[in-house]
Amino acid sequence: MSATLAVAACAQDGNAAAESVAQKEGNATPVNSQEKEESMTALKPPSPDSVLYFVYERDGDGAHTFQVEDGDVVSYWYGYSFDLKGEHYFTGFTSRSVGSDGPLSDGTTMEPGRVAIGQVTLVRSDRSGQAGWSRIAADGYVGEFGQSDQPEAVDESRRAVSHELSDGRLLLAVPTRLFDDGVAVFAYAILVFDRNGAPQAPFRLWSYAGTIQAGSDNSAACEGGVLTCAASTGQLSFEPAAEGALPRIRVALSGETVSGPGHTRALRPEDALVFDFDTNAERYQAR
Repeated sequence: MSATLAVAACAQDGNAAAESVAQKEGNATPVNSQEKEESMTALKPPSPDSVLYFVYERDGDGAHTFQVEDGDVVSYWYGYSFDLKGEHYFTGFTSRSVGSDGPLSDGTTMEPGRVAIGQVTLVRSDRSGQAGWSRIAADGYVGEFGQSDQPEAVDESRRAVSHELSDGRLLLAVPTRLFDDGVAVFAYAILVFDRNGAPQAPFRLWSYAGTIQAGSDNSAACEGGVLTCAASTGQLSFEPAAEGALPRIRVALSGETVSGPGHTRALRPEDALVFDFDTNAERYQAR
């Protein structure tokens, strides 16, 4: 499998034919052939199985999750396209459960039940007028999260949030959903991108910076009137930080919170959650 994934351009004749058909049918809005060609030739992200091959150098025969040596299970977790400093990137994130004799077991301090986060990052490259991806880094371990040998579940009902830092790094918040005693916790897994890589590991472009809470919903646990029902969601904002430091993250909550048995109240600005990056723990933690 090649490290460069090219996307072929659509034939101009097809665009001309489509435009001709639209005119014959009396379409009031003629097809813009240039816009259609740009849409059809837009660079697509690599497939999940390609991402897994880049990270682990194992062919899963098209599967998005499969077992490798020592009982480890590797899976495609999340894909993200972004623009930074005039370059267009795509990163595919993966997860790997680590067996007792797995290749990662001696090289990390993995906690029981956690999974290792992996990644491959590619940058858009144009060769001979054809758009494609060029791989710049792949890494099987940029941190660990999850529980019961499963990664955090991506919450597809919310969008990822990114924030560009003044020093050229990028902060990415991937929406996830956690469950604890029937309560759904809305969260964000925070990852940091640095094109220059880590000081001692230039291939390590990404690092996991912890998971922060951004609301909850206890509807699954409050059925029957045992608990008071309440749900909330959070909106992220990033506060300026000193050069080289990661910004403070503020989560403005909306919805309701339990104020007493059988009672709720609307959330207010002062209920916002605030998280600072702890350099010793290398994680965002609540103030």
